[in-house]
Amino acid sequence: MKKYLIGLLGFAFVAGMSGLASAVITGSSHDFSDNTAAGAKDAWNSKRQEICRVCHVPHDHGRTLYSSGLLWNHDVSTQSYTMYSSTTLQGATAASPDGYSKLCLGCHDGTVGVDSFDGKHTTPGDNVIGLYDPGYQIPGAAASYSLQGTHPISITYNTADTGLNATTTVMGTSGTIADVLQEGKVQCSSCHDVHNSSEVAAGTHLLRENQKKSTGTASGLCLTCHNK
Repeated sequence: MKKYLIGLLGFAFVAGMSGLASAVITGSSHDFSDNTAAGAKDAWNSKRQEICRVCHVPHDHGRTLYSSGLLWNHDVSTQSYTMYSSTTLQGATAASPDGYSKLCLGCHDGTVGVDSFDGKHTTPGDNVIGLYDPGYQIPGAAASYSLQGTHPISITYNTADTGLNATTTVMGTSGTIADVLQEGKVQCSSCHDVHNSSEVAAGTHLLRENQKKSTGTASGLCLTCHNK
């Protein structure tokens, strides 16, 4: 009975994350528990020493956070952004980031401290991704709050666009394109598996497909969706 209850709790905890099953987050880029050694990169997590709690919490104790259905525990960005735009885009773009992308920006826009969770807010500018690890900050986000220099997010995957493949197209081991969209929209999680599950291509930034010809298909992730 105990094992059954534990299993149900585990399932409920991640039920909202479609296409993100078989999670193996330990040892991934989102494993923030490496704080025991002197000078460890995640020393800010020395009290909790947990992985999941940085983003998720089983009980929010009455705190009001972004209503995502994911028991969210991390601060989210309050910035206003200039979204990607183009005269050739056929998919409708949201006026501001929404869905899972809103949560990703809580760390990766370079304005929110990576240690801003459990209702504890760090000093502005302290422990933001841009200082903590510049390679993981979305280009241009913190400087001008512009997302024009990165792939469109919070945009409808318009199947009427002849430059896009059908949503039934297989994406690695993640299922199909439809499986990695959120309510029909392309979000950060459409390309990146945030839980480093079996879908991740080795040696990448948690990409669902390998981009290298030597280890997979050249631009394999891009060409899964784009018919070029």
